[in-house]
Amino acid sequence: MDDSLLKLAKASSSQKKHELAAHMTGLLAARDDATTTSEETKLLNSMLEGVYTSLGDEAKQEMSDKLADVSAMSSTLAAALANEEIPIAQAVLERSTSLSEADIVKLAQTKGQDFLLALAKRDHVSKDVTKILISRGDKDVKQTVACNLGAEIEMPEFEALVKDMPKQMGDRIRHLRKSNEELVEDLFKDDGEIAAGSELQRRPSKISPKAWVMGIQMGKTTLNKAVYQCSVEHNLFDVVALLSFFSGMQMKYVHNLMVRFDSTGIATICRATGLGAKEFQAICKERCKHLKFPESTGSKWLTNYHMLDDTDARRLLNLMKIKLKATERAEAA
Repeated sequence: MDDSLLKLAKASSSQKKHELAAHMTGLLAARDDATTTSEETKLLNSMLEGVYTSLGDEAKQEMSDKLADVSAMSSTLAAALANEEIPIAQAVLERSTSLSEADIVKLAQTKGQDFLLALAKRDHVSKDVTKILISRGDKDVKQTVACNLGAEIEMPEFEALVKDMPKQMGDRIRHLRKSNEELVEDLFKDDGEIAAGSELQRRPSKISPKAWVMGIQMGKTTLNKAVYQCSVEHNLFDVVALLSFFSGMQMKYVHNLMVRFDSTGIATICRATGLGAKEFQAICKERCKHLKFPESTGSKWLTNYHMLDDTDARRLLNLMKIKLKATERAEAA
């Protein structure tokens, strides 16, 4: 930490505190790939927490906007921002993973409708928070919960909410949620029970999945290019490896999704990892060959891809991983 920051920290003027906060916020945002337990990250969070109460709304707004998506932000700082007035709090309420579950529950129990609406838009809403939002929320909050595919919700509660929605919207959300529930259940079955084709085999290729990943991380290529190249080389095994790495889902589950007839799961992963329609179409074409289906089936699968938007796909993937972990823990107990 350079001496200029220490001098700013000792300064008493509000302007200097604002400068310190802006500088610290920028440094913390740049450390998004760092863990909150690293010494420098701890120091940055501690200094921001130390000057927080002396900051004006402008500085807090800047902090909220820049740190809402930064996992290195401390839970203490996230909670402080989340308890400000809604213009400042909104970004953190909707997006921050630094907010603890306890803080989210407390916010849902005590705050007004604007806060509840923001919480209802989070990529993942736990079952406990969902119940509170449905109990305390107005019509907009309840509809947002129903449409949020990342919200954990019991089916009777979900159906009660969908009943009050426009039919086309309700049917779409019902289809996606039901498909996701079936996917999670099927992922724990043996491949032979749900697979439409044989196990994938790795084919010789010029570039290994590991080399593709390294090139993507270095900015020399993209996931879209890697997946497309592997697909046209008839190497779905490597496509599975790449999707597993960038989605954070175990390879055995991605493989399971790749060889089943239904395409909702693989479409979800492709959308969530940012794959384009051209790349997904290449995967579909190769899947048709592997599963021995006519190419026209690929057009139907492409429809599933277009039914999802990026936000829905990301939320479905997050919920899928959460449920997989919960089921694995239950089976191990």
